[in-house]
Amino acid sequence: MLPLPSFSLLAPDRLDDVLAPLGQPGVRLLAGGTDLLPSMKHRLFKPATLLSLSRVPELARIEPTEDGGLRIGAMATLLGVRQDARVRAGWPALASACATVATRTIQAMGTLGGNVMLDTRCLYYNQPAGWRASIGGCLKAEGSVCHVAPRGTGCYAAQSSDTVPSLMLYEAELELLSRRGSRRLALSELFSADGRDGPRIERDELLRAVILPPPGAVVLHRKVRPRGAIDYGMLLVAVRRQGDGGSAVISALGPAPVSVRVEQLGDLAQAAWKASNPLSTHSWSSTWRKHMVRIEVARAVAELTTPRLAIAHG
Repeated sequence: MLPLPSFSLLAPDRLDDVLAPLGQPGVRLLAGGTDLLPSMKHRLFKPATLLSLSRVPELARIEPTEDGGLRIGAMATLLGVRQDARVRAGWPALASACATVATRTIQAMGTLGGNVMLDTRCLYYNQPAGWRASIGGCLKAEGSVCHVAPRGTGCYAAQSSDTVPSLMLYEAELELLSRRGSRRLALSELFSADGRDGPRIERDELLRAVILPPPGAVVLHRKVRPRGAIDYGMLLVAVRRQGDGGSAVISALGPAPVSVRVEQLGDLAQAAWKASNPLSTHSWSSTWRKHMVRIEVARAVAELTTPRLAIAHG
């Protein structure tokens, strides 16, 4: 078992006390820890101080908004979101996405905010330090070459959050907070085309909540992974029906999700396939993963057009 590096732990119980040290050198936020702590064991991150959010109760609340939407605190667990009756009724694809994250035990620890802010992943990056050293390091961690595309100039580690595609199609917004105040950011604006960049927020900002607009959008979530539990997705797909047309968000193929929209729902699978260009960020064939984009989008479209689903969503 790999040991954790040494670090100090701060666990304030007031939001103001969280914001005070946020953004200082060597300080990193700790939510559920299900991704960060294994990454620290791999020496991908070596923070001097972890700033835990676990003792700030307001960050875990799920409550309705004045316009009929839902405000989900960033520290709400994936299991809590999955089981919430309001989420299941109004935003069922989000509940489905939470249910495909790893195992129930991980869902009870992992948070919605942590899943949205998930670090990008790669076959070469998410390895122990000794393994990375044996190949000369990784561009995102300590090397000078991206082994996914050695002739390229950027990092192609993939954004692999289960919840992001569905949240994007629900047109979710992020509520960000710092000592300077709060602001809203569309989820679609969070991601960069380079896997090294991370989420596009300021160092001293905290994801406070995910804001969902009033229900009404009909969205489906699908995930392809080697095993029925535990694994990160090789492909993540969300599809939304919009009148005669529709849209899709495809993720786990590169640093940013791919969005596609068509006027006729029957054209969506082919359009998604054309827009998707997976690279060798996973041990499974990128050609096969691209093929599965068309398959999974077509399956979602077929389900969206069945009478049973149409009745269920009114």
